[in-house]
Amino acid sequence: MTATQNGPQLSGSRDEPPKSNKKTDALIAVLVAIIGGCFAGILRRTMERVSYYEAISAGALAALGLGGFIFVILA
Repeated sequence: MTATQNGPQLSGSRDEPPKSNKKTDALIAVLVAIIGGCFAGILRRTMERVSYYEAISAGALAALGLGGFIFVILA
């Protein structure tokens, strides 16, 4: 005898991967990149006593690099 399963019925194919919300992923990536860039700029200003311009440029470059790295991972 075979047992019947009384679980909930799933619609669609069982082989479909779950859909990811790309807008949410992009927003999270941008926010993480901005926070990481701010952290890098603050650390550079604090540790190396550089000017504000150099700290801001280091933070901006870190944010762009981190954001690009995250987007490459997500793609």
